Parts: sequence; structure tokens; C-alpha cells
Amino acid sequence: MTGSIRKLSFVAIAMALSLFLAQRPASAADVAAQGTFHATPEFGIYGASQNSVNTIITAGASVGYFVIDGLSLGAEFLYYNINQSDLRDDVVSYLGGRRSFNSNVNGFGTNFLVRFYPIHQDNFALFLGTGIGGLFTDERIPTWQNGQQGDYNNWTLPVDIGAAITLSDNVSLDLTGRYQRIGFSGTGIDAFGGHAGIRISF
Repeated sequence: MTGSIRKLSFVAIAMALSLFLAQRPASAADVAAQGTFHATPEFGIYGASQNSVNTIITAGASVGYFVIDGLSLGAEFLYYNINQSDLRDDVVSYLGGRRSFNSNVNGFGTNFLVRFYPIHQDNFALFLGTGIGGLFTDERIPTWQNGQQGDYNNWTLPVDIGAAITLSDNVSLDLTGRYQRIGFSGTGIDAFGGHAGIRISF
């Protein structure tokens, strides 16, 4: 299931990218120019290296401001839907099987971001980014891992690599690959995936 979702998301992003590239303007403003403010509605999907977490879906928006050419400070505000499994090896049911069930967890997270654009020119920009934030959920994440329960509140640490592809003077397509650590304890989650969004610059 997770593999199919990942494949579909990559195919959808690739199709959108090819359509937008065919229609983007011959020249447009530098998306990473000093004094530029931007807002980006975005949608993301992630998998995790831990067996206790199946998929993570995010939706929300980010904002940023270029304090100098090629360097922005910003924040993102995201809704999280986390599908997880309870795979407790130490809890055995009366039938003799291992306890296992899936649940969908809802949460809200925010990250404060710093992004550096080593390449930024008309029509295209490449960026690297990181930040720090938090995630607050209505259930423990993960339910059980490494012999202990997860938490309702977790620190988050994202690491991004992405591109902004200009569609018009004020609009660009943002494609971002991300690793995100959720929780700094032994029950922390290593999430791998990315998000796509439409950036509106002012």
C-alpha cells in the first residue's frame, strides 16, 4: 500500500511538472530576490523507516521572506494524518497471536525554516533548507516502539532539498524532497518523502 501511494504521488508530480514546464514564461523575476515575500499552499506524503508507522500525509501552507538574495526565513503550518500500527511484541492475545492494529492519528505541526538558494535565476531556483518545530497529535506516535510508548508532543527537524520552477512573474511550482525527524527520543520517527505546492510571491 505504501509503495503504491509513493509511486502514484511521484507519477502525479512528474506529470504536473512536465505540463508546467511546457507553459512557463520565457523570462520572469528571480524568485529568491531580497525583499520578496512568498506564501505556498502545499501537500505532502511520507513513508517511515519504522514498522510502526505506515504513511504520513500533510497539508497546509508555508510563508517566507528573503532577508538577502538567496536566503529566506520562514515558517510552515501543517495538518498531519499519520497511519500507524501497534506491533507490540510483548503483548500476546488470548488466541496466541501478536497484538496488531492500525489507527489514523490527527495532528498539527509547525516548523521554522531557513532556506539557502545556491542557484537562483529567471525561471528556476534550487534550494537547501532546515529548521526546527513541533508536532502535536491526538494520540501517541508511535503507539509502541523500542519497548516504549511514543508521545503526544514531539520536536521536529526537517531537512529539505527542492526546486522552484517559475510559472509566471508571481507564481512558481515548488517541489521539495524532505527527511524529517519527529521526536528526539528512542521512539522518534524517521520520515522520508516530500511535498509539492504553488508559491505566490509578492
